Amino acid sequence: MKKTGVQHRITRVYLIQLLLISLATVLGVWATANIIEHVLVKQALIKEADHYWSLLETNPTQPRPNTRHLLGLLSSDAVQDGVPEVLAELPDGYQRVNLAGERPIVYIEHRNDARLYLIFDEKRVSVLAFMFGILPLTGVLLVIYITSFLGWRKSRALLSPLVQLSDALRQTPVNDPSVARPNLSEIAADSGSEVAVLVAALDGYAERLVSFVERERQFTRDASHELRTPLAVFRANLELLVSQVGDRPLIRRMDDTVDDMEATLETLLMLARTEQQSQQSEDVIVNDLSVNLIERLNPLAERKQIRLQVRQTALLSVNCPEAALTIVLTNLVRNAINYSGSGDVTIVVMERAVQVVDYGAGMDADELARVMQPFERGGSVEGGHGLGLAIVQRLCERYDWELMVSSEPGKGTEVRVQF
Repeated sequence: MKKTGVQHRITRVYLIQLLLISLATVLGVWATANIIEHVLVKQALIKEADHYWSLLETNPTQPRPNTRHLLGLLSSDAVQDGVPEVLAELPDGYQRVNLAGERPIVYIEHRNDARLYLIFDEKRVSVLAFMFGILPLTGVLLVIYITSFLGWRKSRALLSPLVQLSDALRQTPVNDPSVARPNLSEIAADSGSEVAVLVAALDGYAERLVSFVERERQFTRDASHELRTPLAVFRANLELLVSQVGDRPLIRRMDDTVDDMEATLETLLMLARTEQQSQQSEDVIVNDLSVNLIERLNPLAERKQIRLQVRQTALLSVNCPEAALTIVLTNLVRNAINYSGSGDVTIVVMERAVQVVDYGAGMDADELARVMQPFERGGSVEGGHGLGLAIVQRLCERYDWELMVSSEPGKGTEVRVQF
């Protein structure tokens, strides 16, 4: 599965969520510690100093604070406690001091000729804060992490059938109708779940689609075979008619129509075979194929007063079934002959491409878009079945060739097949 899959995105969301929770917790602990130290402890020491000064005014022998966490020292004319030199040099106020290898909080204040030093040892308070603050917070974080992990695992389990379905559809070779139906039997989805309903719906849809494609291929094969017999009878009668009454324009027109029908039937049969099984590919010299095509279609072009020619600017070889390329070029040249009206039709063989150019009536953008659809024909009075360009387009899609058509009214049409 790709790193952009839904499971990877959910994993990233959970990791980002845990990171944000951890970051918020760390910032909260840091902010709380600073508030305790710079606000609560400072205010407590200030109040403690005020309280001591008030007691000292009523009792000059009032002892200094001396508890488990707080030590008071006084320096005055009447009392000289052993104040460390590092404290004596400090200014009044609230600060931390390096004292005997430790960093206690010291509050210094003087009134009149006396100076009071309050030394607060917050280590024990920190231990209590850790026990009653950090440990419960750690427990809460562990609960958050565990529940997030369980939720992540549950979400992956719920999405696993959907990911399997996505992989099965992605690996299905849709270009080959014979194996285009995906195998959804191995997708483990809970009965009655949304994924199980989706899998059943897709499986049913694939079954109907494959049946429809198979019926279409079978109809194409059967219809093409069945139509060959009446066409053969019709051609034989035309040949007999020519031998009896001679060559007439009407008979030539009927003969051209039979040729078109036979070419269409061969194309339909070829399409049915290529969709049913892969055709043998070979190196086809497009230059030679174009010359042979000109020779074969030249009688049709002469009857319509059109000159066929080949212009070669490169030696082009394409690895593909020869029949497929022959049908593509035949349809393009026949279209050019039937719809150009008069003038020249040129097959241009170039590097990695071949194009058919005519200088006939041309088409505007709306008509060009319309003739790319099956059973649609251009505005010519010539006959046709409206399948030429549609068949060419289908074969180009089958072999990953690029079909480009450009046309302008009054200037002709240019069709390029890029290999």
